[in-house]
Amino acid sequence: MFDVIRSKRYWLALLLVGAIIGIVSFALIGIRNSVKVKQIPVALVNEDKGTLSNKIESKLRKKFNGKDSKIKWVSPQKDGFNDQKYYGAFIIRSGFSKELQQQNESLKAQIISQKLTTLQKKEELPDSAKSQLLQAKFVTQKPVHPAQIKISINQGMNAQVSQLLSQALPQIANALSSRISAQQQSVLSKNKINLSAKSWDLVSTPISVSTHESNKIEKNTVNGTAPMLLVALAWFSALIPSLILWREHTKRSASKFLNATTITSQLITGLVASILSATVGFLFVNVCFNLTIPNPINFIGLMSISIFVFYLIITCVLDWLGFAFYPLLLVVWFLASSVMSYAPEALAPLYRKGIYSWVPMRFSMQTLTNTLYFHNGSSTTMSSLLVLLIIGFVAAILMYSSGYLKHYLFTVSPHRKINN
Repeated sequence: MFDVIRSKRYWLALLLVGAIIGIVSFALIGIRNSVKVKQIPVALVNEDKGTLSNKIESKLRKKFNGKDSKIKWVSPQKDGFNDQKYYGAFIIRSGFSKELQQQNESLKAQIISQKLTTLQKKEELPDSAKSQLLQAKFVTQKPVHPAQIKISINQGMNAQVSQLLSQALPQIANALSSRISAQQQSVLSKNKINLSAKSWDLVSTPISVSTHESNKIEKNTVNGTAPMLLVALAWFSALIPSLILWREHTKRSASKFLNATTITSQLITGLVASILSATVGFLFVNVCFNLTIPNPINFIGLMSISIFVFYLIITCVLDWLGFAFYPLLLVVWFLASSVMSYAPEALAPLYRKGIYSWVPMRFSMQTLTNTLYFHNGSSTTMSSLLVLLIIGFVAAILMYSSGYLKHYLFTVSPHRKINN
């Protein structure tokens, strides 16, 4: 009755179940429970450099200076958007201080004009004030415009963060506008000044806020989640062929240790399978499911590289450790997909440095993101592609070394010990 409980396999099975529960909890609950959007890089650009704009810039930098602040102001850089240095930009446009100054001057002129006009109607206006009245009326007739703030969102970097900034950055600008408007209305109220509807519109909105999206997430890209879904497609496109081809090459090998010829065959057949999988994948996602792909040739090339690198990683594990460690690859994907769902700035240090920084899938996702959304080119494409190629090269070297080292460890070395 208690034979099963006494067996080692039973306790090993319970230990395995506990490990699986721990990994799943770590990936599903731990990561999501620790996600906190903070220190999102946003460029603060002051094109005006006037007195008022400099004061506002200084206040903004002080307000969002804490470690837990959602926004981290960074300096603008050439091609900063295309090179994905920041998720958005808060731009104080040229002429900002001048426009606000003209608004204040117009407001003062209207106060003076109405007060002196009242005295004039009562015939109590001194002659010395008549020129002042004319000057005030002249100022009020000058056209006055709202000061300009432009919000730019680097939409292609991350759909969730871009949506957040699309709300947060205009709110910051509107808060500035409301504060200035309250000050102007307070002055008008104290002086009991009546304004025209057009003048009241300007007082109500002294700052005009416009929002612009760069590197837009195109329609039919699954609301910006297409890069991650394509990485999943690439991973599973490599997962199945790698197992089938590994089994075929193992069966056909004359020795239980794979030699260089067999490894080379693994590489060639894997490369062909990767290109074929990328091409078929393109036909499905683009032709059948209407996924927007701006550059098909570029897309197929990047998908082929991603699938082939994943194939090399998986085959390397199989060559070294065998089928028993095949489920480990599913765990790696499970952990990778959990962190790739979020912007790296939103991840806790443990998940960002411990998982996100080393999983090869995120470099693949970077290249696919760039080909889908960053049509003006991004320096991150070449850097991510280089990392992928290095990972693939190392995996290939380890594949070649597996046969020789395993032969030495399990055949040559034990035989020497017996002879000695």
